[in-house]
Amino acid sequence: MGRLRVAVVTLCVLLARVQSLKLADPCNEATCKLPECKCSGTDSNSKIPIDKIPQIVLLTFDDAVNYLTYDYFQDALFDLKNPDGCPIGVTHFLSHEYTDYTKVHDLWKRGHEIALHSVSHSAVYNYWRNIDVKTFSSEFGDMRKIVNYFAKIPSSELRGVRLPFLQTSGNVSFQAMKELGLLYDSSLPSIHFVNPPLWPYSLDYQSIQDCVIEPCPTASFPGVWEIPMTVWEDQNNIPCSMVDSCLNIPETGSGVAQWMIQQFEKYYKGSRAPFPVFMHASWFSKNEEYFKAYKLFIKHLQSLPDVYLVNMNKAIEWIKNPKPLTAAKPFGNCEVRKPEAPCPTPLSCGYYNQGSEIWMTSCASKCPANFPWLGNPLGN
Repeated sequence: MGRLRVAVVTLCVLLARVQSLKLADPCNEATCKLPECKCSGTDSNSKIPIDKIPQIVLLTFDDAVNYLTYDYFQDALFDLKNPDGCPIGVTHFLSHEYTDYTKVHDLWKRGHEIALHSVSHSAVYNYWRNIDVKTFSSEFGDMRKIVNYFAKIPSSELRGVRLPFLQTSGNVSFQAMKELGLLYDSSLPSIHFVNPPLWPYSLDYQSIQDCVIEPCPTASFPGVWEIPMTVWEDQNNIPCSMVDSCLNIPETGSGVAQWMIQQFEKYYKGSRAPFPVFMHASWFSKNEEYFKAYKLFIKHLQSLPDVYLVNMNKAIEWIKNPKPLTAAKPFGNCEVRKPEAPCPTPLSCGYYNQGSEIWMTSCASKCPANFPWLGNPLGN
């Protein structure tokens, strides 16, 4: 009875904490100023002429990193440079099961950003829609601990979130993000703001972004940024927030690449808002023409002297402190990453998780007693 009382009290406290959140006020550009605050909108707020704004391209991948997906990344993206001579940036929204944390460590050392996509990646629709602050904090706080320990990546480097199936629980999700000290979310699609598209913005004030998948945040969350998932359109003008969810596309690699370039040019020849290339690497295994197309598309981007492929954190840094193309280093000095601890010989450990056999490869010195999971991220 005592435990039940404690559980009820805890739940009431959590509900009260979210319900007490004040609705965000309409944004006032006189008080919302860079670098700390940016109103939602279709302008960079940089005062830099559009033709002097670097065209940011955001390459992201969702879900597990393993030897299959790693090979695609190695083939298409390794050793590429931006016009300033710095390595390109990529962001991986990482889920736990089937991930090889030694590959994650290697990607991070190469300059890729690792962000959070949950521990469980539960396929139950209402799980994410109805998630409470405590469970959200476990899904993403525990994932941060897992990546920190098993991939040897500093927790401070794990700054961003994308919800599975792009399903947030509105204010609850964003309150939990703020309490976890996370910098940004990228889970909210936008269909209305495509031409011109939205720029990333902070959630200090009310957002003008359309709410495609309810519920969406309505309260104020100072210091938390949103990188909108502005949609692409397939050949039938049907919107798709992930590249691999676009169904009506050409059949050949060259045709798909040309379609991708057409999506890009809406931004490049327009407002120069960051261009989203959000996908799952599993798309490449569905049809070899898709991977050919991706490489052709990246090759095209690399041929343009004013296009920068940067990770999401670096994009927010630029928006906060924008520099024109005429600057020697529009995105600052090249980053050199030194791990806090080395990743030794890969260690593979076998477990049974939820009735199924599963293996985990990591940078750990010994196998944890149990498969790391919610509530037990180190597998003690």
